Amino acid sequence: MNDLSNAEIVALVYEQWQQYFAPLNSNALAALYAEDAILFGSRIPPYIGRVAIECYFANLTPGLYTGVVFTPEYIKRVTPDVISIAGSASFQRLEQRPLELRITHILVRRENQWQIVSHHVSPKQNL
Repeated sequence: MNDLSNAEIVALVYEQWQQYFAPLNSNALAALYAEDAILFGSRIPPYIGRVAIECYFANLTPGLYTGVVFTPEYIKRVTPDVISIAGSASFQRLEQRPLELRITHILVRRENQWQIVSHHVSPKQNL
């Protein structure tokens, strides 16, 4: 992933995330996160560290979500090894309207591997 554009790197990470989210493979999802990552998802408090993040995904209701569509609206290479992403995520649900959220991710490259070091979601509608 050395010569890829920012958008291509983000697309690859999101493709893996989507692949593992549909069957709710918590182990594979957690592997996309850095050891010291923070996930501030739909449940409080934030989950800190890969082990806690795996627990977060393992405790989601199986079968509730059928997939997710990410729409990165802003991608910024902060440093050669850090990419910031802001956009939206549409979580598809069985027999319900999709859950529409704003999402931010920060990717970090360590040992030539891009990992999520920060993940935050919030409601898409204005407060």
